[in-house]
Amino acid sequence: MSASDYFVFAQPWWLLLLLAVPVLMCFGYKQGAQSWVIYPTLRVLGTLGYKSKDRPFKLAPLVLPLILVPAIFALARPQWQNERNSRTASGIDILVALDISQSMNTSDFQSSDPRFMRPQRRIDAARDVILTFIAQRADDRIGLVSFSGRPYTVAPLTLEHEVLKSKIADIILVNGRREEGGTAIGSAINAASIRLDNQKESKSKIVVLVTDGANNSGKISPEQAAELANDLGIKIYTIAIGSEEGRLQGMASQEYDEDTLIKIASTTGGEFFRAKDISDLRDAFKSIDDLEKTEVVRSSWVQVKEYYPWFLAPSVIALVGYFLTMAFNPPPFP
Repeated sequence: MSASDYFVFAQPWWLLLLLAVPVLMCFGYKQGAQSWVIYPTLRVLGTLGYKSKDRPFKLAPLVLPLILVPAIFALARPQWQNERNSRTASGIDILVALDISQSMNTSDFQSSDPRFMRPQRRIDAARDVILTFIAQRADDRIGLVSFSGRPYTVAPLTLEHEVLKSKIADIILVNGRREEGGTAIGSAINAASIRLDNQKESKSKIVVLVTDGANNSGKISPEQAAELANDLGIKIYTIAIGSEEGRLQGMASQEYDEDTLIKIASTTGGEFFRAKDISDLRDAFKSIDDLEKTEVVRSSWVQVKEYYPWFLAPSVIALVGYFLTMAFNPPPFP
């Protein structure tokens, strides 16, 4: 932004008076010239030497209108303005706990978009919806914990969402191939709660647990972890991913433990969501987005510095100087 973007005239219509300056100079000069004819006198011969005392009289048609120029600029109130904006957000700290066990590679997530004829993998669908959720929460610190047999911190709480998005892409390519087997839901909740508890200044803290399995690993049960999270003032939203029957093809065991997930959510004041396709998953995250609103306070003000004294002062000084010169060196009379 250039300096001209800051320099303004608060009352610019006064600048129209500048159009009168050349008119005054023209009339003033003509009036002075006529005086030689209207008042003929022999004293005119004394001016041929161009005495110094005659100069104020000769320069008056030019000097007096020019003295008005800075005064006119002063009337227009030149200012240096700097607009300041303030944006305060009482953001929410959100930690997403994402299940990356092998069952999340199952391709059974249908999309309503006709461009996607083949079902997506559960992990891909979850990643895409989480990225959309992050984009809608610009004022919140968001982090990510991935888990299968044990939890890993993929990204700490951050407002640098672009970094977070790149980390989410890396989950599938790196972590998904090296994690131990199993699903440690209790350990994931506990790890997320500990990281959220370190943020003492947060207005609200929530965990979004996304899983397609039942807890079968870890040293702490999901119920115990939920109780600890509740004691820390952390709310947990649970999202169960799976087919409508809640089972994998060719497997007799249920994929996720709905009763446990419901209990985790109710213990902490959160909600449970079931997502059997991409549309359900989007609706679940949209519901969380609607339930957890961030308060944003925006204010703006303008810093103003007046510069009219810098224009008025030269005009006054020049006018005083002109009258003093006239007083001590009066012009000749006709």
